[in-house]
Amino acid sequence: MTVHALPHRILAPACRRPRYWIGLVALMGCLAISPALAAKTPPPAKATASPQPATPVAAKRQVIFLPFDVQIPGSYAHLRSGLASTLASRLASRANIATAAQGSTSEQMAQALKSGDHGAFSRMLQQSGADYLIMGSLAPKAGQFELTGYVFSQTSGQGPKKFQQDFQSVDDAMTAVDAMAWEISGAVFGRPKPDGLTGSTGNKGMGAFQTAHPEKAYREGLMAGSASGLEAGGPFELVSSFRSKGIPAEAMDVNAGDLDGDGKEEIVLLTKQALMIYRHENGAFRMLATVDLPNHLRYHALTLGDINHNRLLEIYISGSNGDNPEASAMEWNGKKLTTLFERAPWYLATINAPGQAPLLVGQQRLASEFGGGDIFTMQLTKSGVTESKTLPIPKGINIFDFTLADIDADGSREIIAINSANRLQVFDGKGGLRWTSGEIHGASNNFFGTLTSANNASNADKETVWVHTRVVAADLDLDGTSDILVGSNRLETVNFMPNLRYFDGSSLSAFRWQQGSMSKLWETKKIPGYITNYQMAVDKQVGNQYRIFFAETESSYPFVFWQSSSSYLNGYTLRVNGAAAN
Repeated sequence: MTVHALPHRILAPACRRPRYWIGLVALMGCLAISPALAAKTPPPAKATASPQPATPVAAKRQVIFLPFDVQIPGSYAHLRSGLASTLASRLASRANIATAAQGSTSEQMAQALKSGDHGAFSRMLQQSGADYLIMGSLAPKAGQFELTGYVFSQTSGQGPKKFQQDFQSVDDAMTAVDAMAWEISGAVFGRPKPDGLTGSTGNKGMGAFQTAHPEKAYREGLMAGSASGLEAGGPFELVSSFRSKGIPAEAMDVNAGDLDGDGKEEIVLLTKQALMIYRHENGAFRMLATVDLPNHLRYHALTLGDINHNRLLEIYISGSNGDNPEASAMEWNGKKLTTLFERAPWYLATINAPGQAPLLVGQQRLASEFGGGDIFTMQLTKSGVTESKTLPIPKGINIFDFTLADIDADGSREIIAINSANRLQVFDGKGGLRWTSGEIHGASNNFFGTLTSANNASNADKETVWVHTRVVAADLDLDGTSDILVGSNRLETVNFMPNLRYFDGSSLSAFRWQQGSMSKLWETKKIPGYITNYQMAVDKQVGNQYRIFFAETESSYPFVFWQSSSSYLNGYTLRVNGAAAN
């Protein structure tokens, strides 16, 4: 049942009487007692012969309760704070917690988060000193109601734990809150409902999105093997997987290629503050160089290409200064990094495909479904870049959403893109749609603009413009024709927070064009972390092998709640059995 179709008769007769609602509001006021006071209320004492010595009380964990989002029609505005206050009081008495922010502060935080003002939200959260953040909603669901709660933790890099309670009438909302409080108390704070304690536990309560730590997952072999190709007896074999130690920075992008022309690939990592160059040797990632980057930019992409034809791959770094694009380029000669240009007013990216000359493309305004945001081929100048020709790219596609490659071996290039709904699409060279995936690919936590810019949504009616992960054109089955490598971060959203997303694990997939559609060659097993980006590198020593490098972070949030998490460089070596060695 939709919000607009909720019938008046769904409420019990008593609920429709003004006296009932006055009493309910009064009850909520009583329940909204300070958690600190509620926590001091002792349980019924058992008879004892003599006083017992006091037990030291553990420090209370600080929790922010945002007002619940109430999505049912009618005069239910009081439930926004009433549900949150009731949940707070219940948890205070059961789980030894205290609220870190109340009243207008919680309301301001909720409004900032809903409108996409991530900067304001992040500042308020950091100032609060909270250990947890709890938010929720009350909404109609198939003729009944659903109460949903999300618990975010300061110490967890994974998504929130989700809890749900279904019930028949608004009359039962307080019972559902009570049951949810017990579930949260047990699953989050380690204080479950005592055995034999009476009271409703509600329906369908669950704590979701709980996954193993990434390093533990590696130890248990979750990353070994591939899905479809390997398990079905196909030609693809995962020879090895490797991982760096934790890097104390948040990865924004990663790429790989032979920067200095010595026949060995380098791995280039872009973080919020620096550019780092690594090489994978003897089973370990060794840092070759690092350089600090300007801190006034939010970085979107790191791409490589020898556009100036000097046999060195340029490193193109693209980001935003507020709502304005800004790009720079560097070269690595094996000993030092040299800046070619900086502060170019463009989003820049290179396009590389097998058997085709690399392209440098640029964009100054973002595209929309209605057009605009033209993408140009670019030329290098002595001081920077300048546009050349307009590329015929379909509407709504931005510069980091696509690549160009001949995937059907007909001698012409197709456009392979990720659309705004995170679907992989194939267009012909003129922009005609040929295929769309049913699965989500390319979703990321990166976005255009900065935390407070208009590109990142300045009001509740405007959604954030997201940067997609890379579409890689490469010969992944070694048959001489371009295939496609894409990432699949498992996107989760909070339906009443349109600008808030997180991810429940990730994987990488390879596709080839076959009989008018994309056919999956292989897919890695799901990992618990979030994949920032990835790239393929040919193994020049073994003709039927190649490597996939990718960066992983523990945090899956589009902005930092409390603190930055570590990043990791990862790699797979894949062998194509039966492929001819070069």
